[in-house]
Amino acid sequence: MTPAADHPEEETTYERFKEWLLRIETWSVILISMATVATAWSAYQAHRWGGVQAVNFGLANTNRTESVRASNLAAQQTAVDVNVFTDWVAAKAAGDQRLADFLEQRFRVEFVPAFEAWLELPRINNIPEGTPFTLPEYVLAEREKSDQLADDAGAYFEAAKDANQTGDNFVLIGVLFASCLFFGGISTRFDR
Repeated sequence: MTPAADHPEEETTYERFKEWLLRIETWSVILISMATVATAWSAYQAHRWGGVQAVNFGLANTNRTESVRASNLAAQQTAVDVNVFTDWVAAKAAGDQRLADFLEQRFRVEFVPAFEAWLELPRINNIPEGTPFTLPEYVLAEREKSDQLADDAGAYFEAAKDANQTGDNFVLIGVLFASCLFFGGISTRFDR
């Protein structure tokens, strides 16, 4: 006879212990399976969010570059407007109406509304105060385009930062699930 057969209560305890180990192993396999799938999913998501981050950083850089181009063009247009305007003021101050009319016909289309609004201001020595460039009517499409592109670049940059954080979060989740894999794997190695 076996020693367990001599003591039936020991056989029952041993059988319960074996059942308990079997349950632990079953739950360990389930945990390892779930952790494996979750680790793979987290790695996939981290990679995908890295792509989103790269695209948004690229769009931010492209929009910033285009914003600078538009800003440079607006600055050039302003320089042209200022030069022609100062020549017009000099011609008016010198009493050369013919030259003033000639220059006025060469004003850029975007400058004309501001110039006309400026002409309505109070005058000193037959010339209005200030300049047209400080009036709200002086609007340059390229400056507005530059501002919009800069705003878009900022939004893309923030979206890229958010995508980076989300990707980092998925990496952290992957590390946690990999830890579960490790502990679930070694738990099956203990008999007690």
